[in-house]
Amino acid sequence: MAVYRVCVTTGPYLRAGTLDNISVTLVGTCGESPKQLLDRLGRDFAPGSVQKYKVRCSAELGEVLLLRLHKERYAFFPKDSWYCSCICVTAPDGTRSHFPCYQWIEGYCTIELRPGTAKTICQDSLPLLLDHRKRELQGRQECYRWKVYAPGFPGMIDVSSFEEMETDKKFALTKTAPRADPGDSSGNRYLPGFPMKIDFPSLMHMEPNIRYSATKTASLLFNAIPASVGMKLRGLLDRKGSWKKLDDIRNIFWCHKTVISEYVMEHWCEDPFFGYQYLNGVNPVMLHCLSSLPNKLPITNDMVAPLLGPDTCLQMELERGNIFLADYWILAEAPVHCLNGRPQYVAAPLCLLWLNPQGALMPLAIQLSQTPGPESPIFLPTDSYWDWLLAKTWVRNSEFLVHENNTHFLCTHLLCEAFAMATLRQLPLCHPIYKLLLPHTRYTLQVNTIARATLLNPEGLVDKVTSVGRQGLLYLMSTALAHFTYTDFCLPDSLRARGVLAIPNYHYRDDGLRIWAAIERLPTPAVHSGRAGEVPHCNHLQLLRPARRCQQWAVLGWQGEIRDEEGAGSPTLAS
Repeated sequence: MAVYRVCVTTGPYLRAGTLDNISVTLVGTCGESPKQLLDRLGRDFAPGSVQKYKVRCSAELGEVLLLRLHKERYAFFPKDSWYCSCICVTAPDGTRSHFPCYQWIEGYCTIELRPGTAKTICQDSLPLLLDHRKRELQGRQECYRWKVYAPGFPGMIDVSSFEEMETDKKFALTKTAPRADPGDSSGNRYLPGFPMKIDFPSLMHMEPNIRYSATKTASLLFNAIPASVGMKLRGLLDRKGSWKKLDDIRNIFWCHKTVISEYVMEHWCEDPFFGYQYLNGVNPVMLHCLSSLPNKLPITNDMVAPLLGPDTCLQMELERGNIFLADYWILAEAPVHCLNGRPQYVAAPLCLLWLNPQGALMPLAIQLSQTPGPESPIFLPTDSYWDWLLAKTWVRNSEFLVHENNTHFLCTHLLCEAFAMATLRQLPLCHPIYKLLLPHTRYTLQVNTIARATLLNPEGLVDKVTSVGRQGLLYLMSTALAHFTYTDFCLPDSLRARGVLAIPNYHYRDDGLRIWAAIERLPTPAVHSGRAGEVPHCNHLQLLRPARRCQQWAVLGWQGEIRDEEGAGSPTLAS
């Protein structure tokens, strides 16, 4: 008689425990144990609990390869979700095998867990384990399906696929959830008292292992509701008229004042702060160093001579690498929206900046369109105060559109969703890259689903408050994605291509390069024995060496997926 000791840890989260029956089956190289119900006196699987059990077998099982976890009905109680953190199995000879789970298990089902040692497919030789990898990925690919939101967009998760899945699917980690078709307007309705529509069905149901935790949901509501209600009570949320005076904008910050917001309110109209925002503001990726002026920006030396001073000229500053351009060309053909029955306006400016001897970045000239001519004057700091300020304000408006739509939502959210989807669909839980990336993509799919339901949906927030509206947003993102290259996703290469490696006081560059260098300095992974229960002494970030892996992963969102392919020690590109 061989006795295996099983230690089960339940997550410490709200409602993480379960009343359902939990049983285990141990599968080893020499056989498998009988199905053993885990039952002690009192409640077994309370939140945060650690319970110990014994599993008796007629003979030793050899190396434990898999642990089957069975979740079944208990008496007359309804289905009860369970968050299992991990299970530790101690063999008769004292060998410990750790089986990480860290997921919500819903309904009545059986899942199979592998030991925690990270392994690529080339390190698995047993047919049992190879078949397990295959079945795990098949189940996840049925659950997490690709969908095209709009032409030219990166792939996204098809939330409607959850309604077709049963909760007892192995490895699928799914939740049955009805959802209206995206084209069905019945799911897109107004929130009472608020001026925008929300796609409620897509928010109501989300697979439990990718949705927000209870604490994160509470934190989100705690921050969003007071701000929204405050805007509503002050009449700002429903405001349809123009601002009467600039001081009215201070009403937005009356209960959210910070040192930064106060500083911005005091200095936003000053040229040095205008230039500083290009380096360390919300969108510090727009500047390109110029060696010559583009034909579409016909600036002469006489126009900027009063600003450059007597000891230099425009051509000399171009040769020194002190002239920079922020080009908002992508807005030139963007659709224009109507708000409250009035057509809106969008500028596609060219903003020329100069790095002066004091190290400050100063605006030299602004042209508000991509086509020079009498109807597109070039504004200069020597113009009247209000003309120059209005030109800078139009540039900041264009900066908002490019930043929010492309730099933020497209690059930060949508492209990361493509990587998260590829990880879930093509890498098993035991793959080292999966273990590395999963914590960083924990809430990506949920937050993007919320954004699509509240911001991108027809008559949502984007349609209600921006000059380009939803159609303009779709245009800007698809156009930007079509122009992305590998270089854009590799920070050192991007900085070098834009010619901003030497510009002073560029904290975005300095901080980003430090992080990049830290990853590059990671040691080469040590080869581990692969013995069950043994944690390898290596850092799997090495498998994502930025100069190479980041380039590969960047293209995955629109050209293919990563694959857990035999003979490959890390993900490969698949078309």
